[in-house]
Amino acid sequence: MKKFNFTLKRMRDYKNQILEGEKGYLLSLYSEYNQLESRYNDLNNEMKNVCLESSDALKNGISVRDIQVFEMKKSSIRREQSQLRIQMNVMESSIERQRRVVVRLSQEVSGLDKLEEKQRAEYDYLVTKENEQIIEEFLSFKISKGSDESFDMNEM
Repeated sequence: MKKFNFTLKRMRDYKNQILEGEKGYLLSLYSEYNQLESRYNDLNNEMKNVCLESSDALKNGISVRDIQVFEMKKSSIRREQSQLRIQMNVMESSIERQRRVVVRLSQEVSGLDKLEEKQRAEYDYLVTKENEQIIEEFLSFKISKGSDESFDMNEM
């Protein structure tokens, strides 16, 4: 019997290659999201520092102009945080879409892997049956050959 050959191997390899590319893209989306999140957290810390600094300055007495500067800093931070939040929401939806693509491709590749396992099991079963048949033929040949020799001995 000829060697086992999975007929859809090239398709599975191609889908695997696509899957790896899509996983890479998903990882880059996660990386970009993490950078946005890190910047957002940095802005939170910066806002806390500005609030503490302005609170301390108010206790010690500052000019109206300095109060306006602190308020402008806070406003700027809030604006940037708002923009980051919008970008993060967009990234979250992009990540979810890409995650669905990766899951779908993973299922397709997994289906092809299961099909290969099933075909290999069928192939192994047929090989076993063929081997059993060869052994049976060999034994029946040996038995018939052995009984022919015994008939030859009796005839002499």
